[in-house]
Amino acid sequence: MTGASSVLQLWQITSTKYLLRSSKFSQGVCVKAGITKHPISCVYRHMQTVTYEVVNASYVPTPQAKQQQNETMEKAPVKLETVGAFQKLPMVMPSVDIFYSALRKAKRVPPTKGIANIAKRERNKGAKQLDALMKQLAVPLREYLDNFPKRKYLHPYERSLIELTLGEGNYEEVLRNVDALRKKVVSVGKEHASVCAKSSTKREAEERLNEGLEKLQEIFKREGKAVDELLNIAKTLRAMPVVDLETPTLCLVGAPNVGKSSLVRILSTGKPEVCNYPFTTRGILMGHISFDFKYFQVTDTPGLLKRCDEERNNLEKLTLAVLRHLPTAILYVHDLTGECGTPVSDQFEIYKEIKERFSNHLWLDVVSKCDLLQELPVIFIAEDSNGGHFEMARYSKIGPSGAIHVSAKSREGLDELKAKVHDLLVAQMERIRGMQMKEANP
Repeated sequence: MTGASSVLQLWQITSTKYLLRSSKFSQGVCVKAGITKHPISCVYRHMQTVTYEVVNASYVPTPQAKQQQNETMEKAPVKLETVGAFQKLPMVMPSVDIFYSALRKAKRVPPTKGIANIAKRERNKGAKQLDALMKQLAVPLREYLDNFPKRKYLHPYERSLIELTLGEGNYEEVLRNVDALRKKVVSVGKEHASVCAKSSTKREAEERLNEGLEKLQEIFKREGKAVDELLNIAKTLRAMPVVDLETPTLCLVGAPNVGKSSLVRILSTGKPEVCNYPFTTRGILMGHISFDFKYFQVTDTPGLLKRCDEERNNLEKLTLAVLRHLPTAILYVHDLTGECGTPVSDQFEIYKEIKERFSNHLWLDVVSKCDLLQELPVIFIAEDSNGGHFEMARYSKIGPSGAIHVSAKSREGLDELKAKVHDLLVAQMERIRGMQMKEANP
C-alpha cells in the first residue's frame, strides 16, 4: 500500500456465534445483533513498496521498481575519500605477465569428461580454453577498473596531485583504454570460442583454437600498453607522501633556492635534496617533528616565482594546491642575500600575494642565510607619499616585521626558530580540534 491512509469498511454482519468466531475482523470489534457497522478509518504511516513479478517461481523486480531503486541510489549523498587513497591502489601486473599467466592457466583446461567422439572432444576443449583465456585476461582488468578510484570521489588535494603530476585528463584516459581493452578481449574471446565450438573435425577445432589464441595475443600485444601505463600511474601515485589531515602540518613556502630544504632537514626527519639551483624540490616532500612526545608533519614545497597563476608551472601549482586544500601552518622563508636567483623585490611581491591569498593560515616568517647578510646599519627612509617604496626598502634590509633571522650554516637563530615552530604547531593543533568539534556539533 503506497497511500498515506486506507479505509477499511465493515458492512452489516449477521449476528451469529459462528460468524463472530470465524470473522477475520472480529478481533477488537464488538458486534451486536441488529446494529449496522459504519466505516472505520485506519491511518498508516508512509510505507515504501516495491512491485515484483514472478518469473520461474522467483520474485524479480519490475522495470519500474528498478528505476525507483536507481533514482534512490543517485539521490544518496556521495562520500568523498580521505587523503590516503593512493596507498590503497591495487598492484598492477605488466601486460606481458598478465597474458602469459592467463595462457598457461587456459592451456591446462581439459575437455569435458565422457565425450567419446574425438572431434567433439577437441572442439569442446578448444572452446573451453578460449573461454578460460578470455576470462583470465578480463578479470584482472575488471579488478583494476573497480579498485582505481574515480577522481570525483577523491579528496581535493589528491585530485590536484593527479592533475598536476599526470597531466589533465591522462588518468581518466588510461582507465578508459584499459576498459576498452577488456571489452575487446571479451568480445573476441566469445566470438572465437563460439566458432571453435562449431568445428566439424578435430583438425578444424585445433585450427580455430590457434586462431583464437593468436588473435587474443595480438590484441593484448597491440593495446596492452594501456595496462603498462596504468602500472606506471600506480607507481607514481603510490609514491606520493601521505598527509594526515588530523596531524598539524607545517608547510615551508618561498621562492626557489631560498633555503627551505635546508630548514626541513634541520627541523624534521625529512631529507630533501639541497643544491644551489632553482626548483631543487620537484614535488611535495614530507618529514616529521617530535615535540614532547607529539608528532607533527613538515612539508617542503617547490618554489614560487613572480607571475600569474596561468603562467605557473606544475611544480608551483603543487605548492598552491597544498596551501589551498590542506590545513597547514605556513613557514615563509625569505632570502635577502640575492644569492637565490630571485630578486628581493620579486620575493617581496610574491610574499605579499601569498600572504593576502592565504591570510587565514597561521603564519611565521623566517629570513634565511643571515650569516651572509652584510652587517650594515639599517637606514630607514622617512615615510612620504611613496609608501610602497618605504615598505620595500625596509623589507630588503630586515625582512617582514617579526621575522626570525636564521642560518643553517652557523646555526644562528635555530633554537628560537624551533621554539616558535613548536608554538605554531600547537596552535594549529588547537585549530584542527576546534574544526572537528564544529563538524561534530554543527
